[in-house]
Amino acid sequence: MNNITLGLRSLTRKKKLAILVLADFCIALSCWVVFGPPLSFMIASNFEISLIEIIFKNYLSFLIPVSLTFIYFYFSGFYLSLMRFFDSKDSIFRALTGSLLFGYSWGLVYLAQYEIMRTQYLPTVLLQCLLLASVLYAFIQISRDVARILIYPTSARASGKPVLIYGAGAAGNELYQAIKLNPAIRVIGFFDNSVQLKYLKINSIKIYWKPKHIQELSQLYPDMEVYLAIPSLSMDERRVIITSLEHYKIAVRTMPALHEIVADQKKMVEMQDLSIDDILPRARVKQSGISFEGETVMVTGGGGSIGSEIIRQIISGKPKKIVIYELSEINLYSIQSEAEAIKLSSNSNFELIGILGDVKNKSRLINIINSHGVNSIYHAAAYKHVPIVEYYENISEGIKNNLLGTKAVCEAAVECNVNKVVVISTDKAVRPTNIMGASKRLAEMVVQSIDSTSESTIFCMVRFGNVINSSGSVIPLFRKQIADGGPLTITHKGVTRFFMTIAEASSLVIEAGEYAEGGDVFILDMGEQVKIMDLAEKLIYLSGRNISHDGVGEGIEIREIGLRPGEKLYEELLISGEEAVTPNDKIFKSLEDFPSKEILNKAIVDLNEAMETNNLKKIRDILKTHVEGFNDGAK
Repeated sequence: MNNITLGLRSLTRKKKLAILVLADFCIALSCWVVFGPPLSFMIASNFEISLIEIIFKNYLSFLIPVSLTFIYFYFSGFYLSLMRFFDSKDSIFRALTGSLLFGYSWGLVYLAQYEIMRTQYLPTVLLQCLLLASVLYAFIQISRDVARILIYPTSARASGKPVLIYGAGAAGNELYQAIKLNPAIRVIGFFDNSVQLKYLKINSIKIYWKPKHIQELSQLYPDMEVYLAIPSLSMDERRVIITSLEHYKIAVRTMPALHEIVADQKKMVEMQDLSIDDILPRARVKQSGISFEGETVMVTGGGGSIGSEIIRQIISGKPKKIVIYELSEINLYSIQSEAEAIKLSSNSNFELIGILGDVKNKSRLINIINSHGVNSIYHAAAYKHVPIVEYYENISEGIKNNLLGTKAVCEAAVECNVNKVVVISTDKAVRPTNIMGASKRLAEMVVQSIDSTSESTIFCMVRFGNVINSSGSVIPLFRKQIADGGPLTITHKGVTRFFMTIAEASSLVIEAGEYAEGGDVFILDMGEQVKIMDLAEKLIYLSGRNISHDGVGEGIEIREIGLRPGEKLYEELLISGEEAVTPNDKIFKSLEDFPSKEILNKAIVDLNEAMETNNLKKIRDILKTHVEGFNDGAK
């Protein structure tokens, strides 16, 4: 049997088509003999007339209908379907139309041949036409289903990865149809707690409805994965389900409905690991939708995590021109290529300018801003990685970039009469315990000072915490460490952090800029702080692994390596504790004082002198004098 099926599979398309047509011909002939004139005539003659004689006498009532039927099948594309993926539901209309054509064309030939149009036999003949068509339709459809099963049998695939589809609705069934032919996956069941689905099955696969069923399946299939296929659920409902699955040590993947992928409502082409929105306890922020029509916008540090996302969102606001100012050639190339692709695919009509440059170079900034008629600037260029900036040979460069670079951008904007400058800051600027945070806080005060004397340019700062999947973010690191088998490294079990996606933070930055009145320090509501230890455990459990405590037993170890230089246990967003609301409840203002322009200028002059000789003690002393709460632990 296996040799026959392999032989049939290896035939050319033309030979397969010839066999299929021959099979349909034989089916049509059998139906005509049994349900048409031959058999009925034999019975009526009490079997005195031979079958061959009857067939020869009535051959036109077969050849004409079968010819018309095959002509229809051919031109309607009925024979173009691949047998391996044949589904009788898809061919109902063509098979039914061809069968009715066969049955009723036979009736017309038969009635014309025996001239019984006006006799009492007419209703009987019409009923026989319908019977003949129905039988032919059934046999044609059944023959293809049988052929598909015999030639392309589906095995139980005992070696495939066991998968439980969570959700037995339309999306769950779509997912099953999409993966059922994958030999690497074995669907062992559906899970749905709907009372209407109890004790039912989908394609002979059982639907489970009790939490204990998941526990039993996880024990029976230790490597089982759960595919979450309920896209209609709210984020809170999804989190409840995901939290309930944590303690089973099951890997969980999330899946949108396939029709949503086709409609481009989900920017996905495959199943993905759980997004951070499924894990973190907060509501998602929607894109701002701010218009930039007719404006020229400049983004410094446009190749970085935040800068590049700001550019993507500005594009949707239909600007006149985007100027990307970036120090790194590879980062500039990457975001410029992506922006050009978005421009092409969305039929946008804006000019895109990519410029290599250092934000500390004020004269170049002035030249670029004037040359392109920049209306607004989003200043995202900064050194942000604490361990790198904290290294003693990098401290001066970090301060120059973060402080002097920001000062140069703002002064250039004032001289060029730019309408608005939005400066990206960080929660590490609040009572900083590292040089990076102190440099950003001093930069904030410089921006406020420049704004206080500016007549035409409005300045504001937006302060927020960690953005997910940015360079250096802990979550991509954890996922990589899990994929490598561990250990997961955390600095301290008590460390907590705010989290927000890059897209959300960028959207709120753009919207905050719309509320700017001058010198504003905007704070983004990032929800509750998340304990990094809890996040590490959650990611391990939802990847289907166990936690190895102190390296004992199977699983992934979480290893505490100690706080890095300048690192806090927790982050803050407010300095003074005073805040004011804005029209968006995710954005509020921090009401903070700043030193006079003379004091700041003196501090910058002193810092420049200290940085020229890399006098770290003097640098720290100056920062401690002018930055509230700064203490990096150095003597």
